[in-house]
Amino acid sequence: MEPVCLVELVSNSGTLQVNPAALDLLRHLAQPLHVLAIFGPCGTGKSFLMDRLAGQDKGFPRSSGIWMWCLPHPAQPDQALVLLDTEGFPEQEGDETKLSRLFLLNVLLSSVFIYNTRGEGDPQRQLERLTFVRDLPRVVRVLDEYTWENSFLLSSVLPDFAWCLRDVVPDPSLDEVLEAMGHDLDSALSSPQDSEDSLASCIQRFFPCQKLFRFCSPRADGGHGEPPSPADQLHPTFQEQMRRFKDYVFSRSPKTMAGNREVDGEFLAAFLERVVDLLSRDEPILLSEICSGLQRECVVPLQGSRPVPPVLTQAAPGTAQPGAMEEPMCLIENRPGRELQLNQGALALLQSVRQPVVVVAIVGLYRTGKSYLLNRLAGKDRGGFSLGSTVQSHTKGIWMWCVPHPCRAGHTLVLLDTEGLGDVEKGNTKNDAWIFALAVLLSSTLVYNSMKTIDHYALEQLHYVTELTERIKVKAVGGGGRQEGQDSAEFVSFFPAFVWAVRDFTLQLELDGREISEDEYLENALKRRKGQPEKLDLPKKFLRQYFPSRKCFVFDCPAQCRDLSRLEELPEEALSREFLEQAHGFCRHIYQHAGTKALPGGHVLTGTMLGNLAVTYVDAIRSGAVPCMESAVLALAQIENSVAVGEAVAVYEEQLARGATLPTETMLELLELHAQCEREALQVFMTRAFKDEEQQYQQQLKDRLDSKRAELCCRNEQASSDRCLAVLQELSQELEERICEGSYSVPGGYQRLLDDQREMVERYWLVSGKGIMAAEVLQQFLKSKETAAQAVLQADQSLTDRQREIEAERARAEAAELEAQLREEMQAKTEQLLQDQERSHQEHVQQLTARMEEDRRQMLAEQQRVLDLKLKEQERLLREGFRGEAAGLEKELQKLRDEMCRSRRSEPCVLF
Repeated sequence: MEPVCLVELVSNSGTLQVNPAALDLLRHLAQPLHVLAIFGPCGTGKSFLMDRLAGQDKGFPRSSGIWMWCLPHPAQPDQALVLLDTEGFPEQEGDETKLSRLFLLNVLLSSVFIYNTRGEGDPQRQLERLTFVRDLPRVVRVLDEYTWENSFLLSSVLPDFAWCLRDVVPDPSLDEVLEAMGHDLDSALSSPQDSEDSLASCIQRFFPCQKLFRFCSPRADGGHGEPPSPADQLHPTFQEQMRRFKDYVFSRSPKTMAGNREVDGEFLAAFLERVVDLLSRDEPILLSEICSGLQRECVVPLQGSRPVPPVLTQAAPGTAQPGAMEEPMCLIENRPGRELQLNQGALALLQSVRQPVVVVAIVGLYRTGKSYLLNRLAGKDRGGFSLGSTVQSHTKGIWMWCVPHPCRAGHTLVLLDTEGLGDVEKGNTKNDAWIFALAVLLSSTLVYNSMKTIDHYALEQLHYVTELTERIKVKAVGGGGRQEGQDSAEFVSFFPAFVWAVRDFTLQLELDGREISEDEYLENALKRRKGQPEKLDLPKKFLRQYFPSRKCFVFDCPAQCRDLSRLEELPEEALSREFLEQAHGFCRHIYQHAGTKALPGGHVLTGTMLGNLAVTYVDAIRSGAVPCMESAVLALAQIENSVAVGEAVAVYEEQLARGATLPTETMLELLELHAQCEREALQVFMTRAFKDEEQQYQQQLKDRLDSKRAELCCRNEQASSDRCLAVLQELSQELEERICEGSYSVPGGYQRLLDDQREMVERYWLVSGKGIMAAEVLQQFLKSKETAAQAVLQADQSLTDRQREIEAERARAEAAELEAQLREEMQAKTEQLLQDQERSHQEHVQQLTARMEEDRRQMLAEQQRVLDLKLKEQERLLREGFRGEAAGLEKELQKLRDEMCRSRRSEPCVLF
């Protein structure tokens, strides 16, 4: 097809309207859509760039509004490519309302949003023309209410952001810098002085991925403007830059809506109509409401937004899956002079992981080989986490790598590499303790990496453990600082397993003349000795209190000293055999024993939930507060439970669409279909929801499913009525013609009319598929024919007055009999509906009780685990002579035993 105007401006009113012909073209696209939209000032070559993406020398007209070009995707045969070219806005201030609406349409419709400007001038000033970005959280909402989650959730529904700087004069030094940065937009523009409200910060926060592309002049002669020559005569540098740009935009994911569900043209057309209507009325765009409405109308099923969203198909082990990454990304940035900040692109990738996650974080001093160890866990000999080869710390912040778990199908291994602690070049090390605390909060296994031996110096460097209670709160009550009123057992239920990795270990594992294991070596090093100064004893004390589950691995030096600077390049045969065996043992332990990240009570986390926790914790740190684990879990539960409701309703509708053939012959058949769909929806809700202690979200689900049942009954009755009327109209056509022709207006005509009508009714009852309204529709039909029948009766000269009265009485008796039959059917329907309501209530109670019993079982298992670990710690304290601390620990143990007794005695409490 040729380009067609999709959205045009009505000149007399200034409003936008959609071209119906373009919508029809869009609706015919049944494949997933890859939508590229371009936006920017006039005269910057937007149409020229889009023509090149279409593989044409010329195509898009230079006209107002938004023009659409639908093409086959050049790299993905199963997708359709949709290019949107938008009129340019003037360099000076123009109609800001129109520009804002055009910008919003581009952003909401596209999978890649391209901002196109000239290369000359101050880039910051050019970026400021996109001031509309700041209004996104106010105008476009994912959740019903305007909450802090809404701003964060926008990144789950907005497109990738690509900025094209055109006609840039080649600058080799700048090209080298940009190439080193990987064309990263944020690195190119941001500065330490940027505020949270700057355009660069807003783009980074709202758009999941940002890229910068620079183009020289396309003219072979180096001049400005668009060349009239064909593509093969363009400037060679421009052709190479264009190739890179195409590779990037065509490799991005297709357009998704609310929950990472790919959409087709039918859905996008309906979505566009809704958005334009809302824009014309200056109303907020509530995506959850739009998608919920379209979900019932369009073929493509969409669910609530992320971390509102959705069950995605889990990929088989070793195949591509949501969140799988070819290389690590920085998840939490730690820039000099600035607060910790989440990288929205990495966060979006983490949130796309719907599988349970096993999270392994590594911490330790800088330049101790942490990154190399994680690369081994990722199964990479080369590439991966950056190693560096100098005395400078290489990793900044927390970097993330999501890979398929090598041993657990349906699980994702999330590796977190933290910047080195104690870097002398930092100047300000206040974020070190927060980096350590975040590694503890986010991981299910924490690896502490140190060099040479576990001695006083190594333990001293682990002083961050002693600060954890100042950096982390378990309970929401009380202020910040050390949580004196909370036992270490409460922290243990949240904290990860602890693994100490000792690198370049040269000692013999012997103690008092006998060979010992690595674990025994660690426990001996953590043994506390009477009379030792308390300050020196604190790391041991807190490490044992908060990480009772411990493991130790020692590693020989991997290679000769002269080769350590190029360790990543060395083949395995050049590495120490002992080191390789130790590394294999370490990886095997992590793969087999590192637990899935879970909340107290055993609720397993997915990547989506882990991303939400990261947002909560980082936001708390940035606000100057102490991260509270209980508050974070409650906030996460609210988000997840809202998603669970929407997801369950979507499953109900999906199952109903598969199994419903309306009308059903009986009400019981319909209610059985509803019950089956409700049962599966409730199972989905129970699987995802947690901490719904007052059962308010389950009540929301029940109310919505009750509403779905009422809607289903109405649809069934309407389908039955339509079917019955169609049958009656067909069967009565000949009868109607005879009445109109006067065929019954003869002596004996009334009896003939009755005979023909009875025959028609008999044939009506023989027709199948009429549904539950058959009798009622027939009654209404016969009642509508009574006037004509009475006229024929009165006109029949062969009947006496007495016979007419008898016939009239007979007709009334038949009508009364049919009326009684209808009342009985209505009473039966009412009783069946009441029985189904009771069944529904019992189904909810049964599944809720089973879930609460499972939660109680998991809670008891968790409490028993903590109790066993604490008992072992008490035994160690007694052996070491710390009877006072052992007695103090007895209070925690008794508290745990009391909680376990209450858990065993408690009965499930159903509130609705």
